Amino acid sequence: MGSDIDNPDNDEGVQKALKFAMTEYNKASNDLYASRVVRIISAKSQIVSGVKYIMKVEVGQTTCPKTATDLQSCALHEEPDMAKLTTCKFVVYTVPWLNQIKLLESSCQ
Repeated sequence: MGSDIDNPDNDEGVQKALKFAMTEYNKASNDLYASRVVRIISAKSQIVSGVKYIMKVEVGQTTCPKTATDLQSCALHEEPDMAKLTTCKFVVYTVPWLNQIKLLESSCQ
């Protein structure tokens, strides 16, 4: 289902979808600190009258408050109880020409 994206770190569509998913993830979490993507494990795209991105990523909690704008430059927590990484699956549906983006699925372990 869907085709693998070979270099998701440099794929503009994946990055936009992931940024959106993480914004929603942080909005929904009760943590004081924002979380960010540590590593993209896999990313697929599926063309369905738009593009559906299926992404599996490792997420870590940063030392930045949720109001921070540039999360990728935030340092990750180093204390063992805060430093645990979470593996998340995000499914983001985008229709670029209509400027639509939706988080269809967000599940983390």
